[in-house]
Amino acid sequence: MKRIIIFISALILVMILSACNNSTETLYVLNWGEYMDLDLVELFEDEFDVKVVYEEVGSNEEMEVKIKAGTTKYDIVIPSDYMVDKLRQQDLLNEIDYSLLDSVSFINEVDNLYTGYGFAPYMVPYFWGTIGIMYNTDTVNESDLTGFDVLFDSNTSYKIGMYDSARDSVAASLLYLGYDVNTNVTSELTEAETALEEGVFEVFGEDNLKGLVIEGNLDMALVYSGDYFDELYAFEEEELDVNFAYYVPESTNLWIDGFVIPTLSENVDLAHEFINFFLGEEIAVANADYVGYAPVIQSAYDILVGEEYGYDYDNYNPYPIGTTRVMYQFISDDRFQRLNEILNAAKVN
Repeated sequence: MKRIIIFISALILVMILSACNNSTETLYVLNWGEYMDLDLVELFEDEFDVKVVYEEVGSNEEMEVKIKAGTTKYDIVIPSDYMVDKLRQQDLLNEIDYSLLDSVSFINEVDNLYTGYGFAPYMVPYFWGTIGIMYNTDTVNESDLTGFDVLFDSNTSYKIGMYDSARDSVAASLLYLGYDVNTNVTSELTEAETALEEGVFEVFGEDNLKGLVIEGNLDMALVYSGDYFDELYAFEEEELDVNFAYYVPESTNLWIDGFVIPTLSENVDLAHEFINFFLGEEIAVANADYVGYAPVIQSAYDILVGEEYGYDYDNYNPYPIGTTRVMYQFISDDRFQRLNEILNAAKVN
């Protein structure tokens, strides 16, 4: 009898402990690889007494697939601008309550862009940057860098790499022609297709392009600002001579990655707390120092470009005064298909 009482008491204790553990809130986060300081995530867990289940993917399309699958009820996802637009169109995103975010009013110039493009109230910016031309300083005459036209010169002597992305390659072509990156005008897209087909590209690549430029196998390539800065920081850390630079035309695409809360979220209030936490100045500075990209909180940016952190690099600011910046929109499945057709035609030409 005594053994039964002891067993029952132990079972009750286990059930109580289990119930306590189950009472801990859990937040499910889906993000890119190495795109958030996980020590700060742990700090959030400690401060709010919660558990964060953190998962990484390699593309916006993977994020979309995972959200649609619904296997995990993600509370926070950090896609890029055009994917935010696509997810919004599919009614897969909650509206974000900006009144719950203490620092949202301190977001810099990017605020006008993402609001003007209709991404608010479904997105809160996280990091931002540009697309531009990474080039080898030993082989490229900087006076030749006057816009995206240098990429599309059919008589060029430069070895050029083009980003193997329909969205980015067509955008560069449209910018070269003076058109909106989001145009859906048939004649303008046809002109962009012709420009890409007539371009002389050594290779269509992605992450490998930056290495090819550094090694001298390419003279220049269309890349994201993040590609350039990743290499720059690595070279500085190893104290190596830097033989590459990054040129941004006055008019270019501005990429913005941001926090969204999917409609399948089961912890919307905590999701807002997570966003608010990473918008705070101190956290924003620490996180941007880890990631290496420009933060959207103006005061955090000002600290990072100061003497203490030394991020006052050329082109670290994605939106200098006097420049023009445009953002990608998804538009429609038909247009996305057309962009892929344009890129494929250029690759087989």
